[in-house]
Amino acid sequence: MKHELDKAPFSFLPELAVENLMSHFSSETIKKDTILLVQEISSIEKFLVLSQGSAQYYFEQNNEKTLQGRLKEGDNFGGISILLNDAVALRTLKVLEDSVFLSLDADIFLKTCAEFEEFKAFFTNALGALMLNKSYAGIIARQIKDREFNLPFFNQPISAIFRPNIVTCPHDATINEAAQKMAKNSSSSIFIKDEKGNVDAIITDADLRNSAIASKLDLELPVSTIVSSPVVSVPADAQVFEAFITMIGEDKNHLAVCSKANDIIGTISDKDLIAAQANSTYLLIKTIQSAKNVNQLENIHSKMALMLLDPIRNGANPEYITRLITTISDAILDKVIEFSIAKLGSPPCKFAFMIMGSEGREEQTLISDQDNGIIYEDLQNDSDKEYASAYFGKLAELVCDQLNTAGYKFCDGECMAKNPKWCQSLLSWKKYFHNWIYQGSPEDLLHSSIFFDFKGVWGDLELTDQLKSFLLNSVEKRAGFLRHLTENALHFKPPIGLFGKLVVESKGEHKDSFNLKWGMQPIVDLARIYSLKHGIVQTNTLTRLFRLYTKNVFTNKQYIDLVQSYNYVMHLRFLRQITTIVDEEKQPDNYINPNNLSYLDNAMLKEVFKKIEQLQGKLKSEFIGTA
Repeated sequence: MKHELDKAPFSFLPELAVENLMSHFSSETIKKDTILLVQEISSIEKFLVLSQGSAQYYFEQNNEKTLQGRLKEGDNFGGISILLNDAVALRTLKVLEDSVFLSLDADIFLKTCAEFEEFKAFFTNALGALMLNKSYAGIIARQIKDREFNLPFFNQPISAIFRPNIVTCPHDATINEAAQKMAKNSSSSIFIKDEKGNVDAIITDADLRNSAIASKLDLELPVSTIVSSPVVSVPADAQVFEAFITMIGEDKNHLAVCSKANDIIGTISDKDLIAAQANSTYLLIKTIQSAKNVNQLENIHSKMALMLLDPIRNGANPEYITRLITTISDAILDKVIEFSIAKLGSPPCKFAFMIMGSEGREEQTLISDQDNGIIYEDLQNDSDKEYASAYFGKLAELVCDQLNTAGYKFCDGECMAKNPKWCQSLLSWKKYFHNWIYQGSPEDLLHSSIFFDFKGVWGDLELTDQLKSFLLNSVEKRAGFLRHLTENALHFKPPIGLFGKLVVESKGEHKDSFNLKWGMQPIVDLARIYSLKHGIVQTNTLTRLFRLYTKNVFTNKQYIDLVQSYNYVMHLRFLRQITTIVDEEKQPDNYINPNNLSYLDNAMLKEVFKKIEQLQGKLKSEFIGTA
């Protein structure tokens, strides 16, 4: 162990401190192909140092692994996540061969960071270097960890629903023998063991159907002919939510379940998840992914509200709710674009599909409309330009129409790709952004508040990365733009009067109510303006606030006030939307009557809006110059 602690960051510690730490480390043997940590899901309880073996870390998005690297003996993992991301894994960690890790409890690690500044600086400096990578910067602090997260289904441990019986056979067993053994044990999968008795592959009922029976293979062939490898696993004490995300991300319908000693003790399948919650979002996503045509997606968005009814009413963290909504929306969009390209043929050049507004911020609620666009690469030849324009115009029309069929209604302001104005080349988008920043008319500022929260979700995302860089560089050169944006943002005042009374509509359909969306709009605007100033590429409001907090833009109290205020109002929005859908049998809205709120909710809302007003004062002082 002493050898591993001779190098950085431990070399920054006094010798006595290193000796004290040695007594706190424990050794853990991890088997090959174990996924120790899952990006943005796993909570990191221990700081790891690789003592023997090798492991791979990566970030997976759009079925592609990026930000990859390997741990070699003596390398560490998890420090940045523990110190700066609320102990939520930033990247997935997969063991490539049987390995030995030295582990240090996160609390001891944090205590060491607090005591020794140079030791802590090793990790903060490493983060600073990594943040120069735009892809890495885009995944930092995706969620605020909520220890009170309460999703009755997703929050239960996998151990509550997995199948503990294990069926195994050797590689040289025949396909028929494996099938007979599965049938005898009423199992939908069988693990395959190597010569040393270690599990290194799996066969599922789907493998038998698709690879053996459908292909009319000789059933006396060895099972190695149709095995799936490697085996993807999850720990038994992990939450169902982790199994759900792993199945979706890895495109697997069976996972191995492992004990704390990393021994396989059972399996969990997609059917187990479906049986455990008949109305699960997992079932909905699998339904979306298996759709053969757009008619099978018709109004599928409406099913989502009923599935989220219990989590919302049980007080689930709004960030987890919006994340689930985003996952479902992404699955629908993927399928719709797939259908559209299959109909039109391959695109003539590189392109990306963008989403904007609340969708681009990953803050969609149960009110769904479209804010999207298409960006494609710049072409030199006039005929190529003309063909690309025609192709992407047709693609945009198909995609937007099919999203409407799925339940994502057309944008009233026509901020959609099917509007030719928002289906353009990279150069055209840059011209739009330049004009909005330098002209600053009311319409320009309105466009900025929608389009500057853009996010590439399909296609060649290098195009959206280039546009994001152009945006941040342009804002940096035109400081006066942020003043105009602030002046526009300050028009949105929290609905609270001079004497602390909530201000409501005096007439019309929503008489005696106020719009919760506009009540939280100042937080969204504040996060956007400060993020543009500080070059933050993320669009999600909570992620922006966290990044700004790490840059000391907000004090600890201001940051906590903003996050708590945002989550509280968002939770009320979800409750109101569920009420309109289920109880009132109407389209969801954000209007709430204060008389229908409890005394406590009324008091909390007033306090939230007062805090927002104070932070608007900070915004006004810094960007306009008067408090």
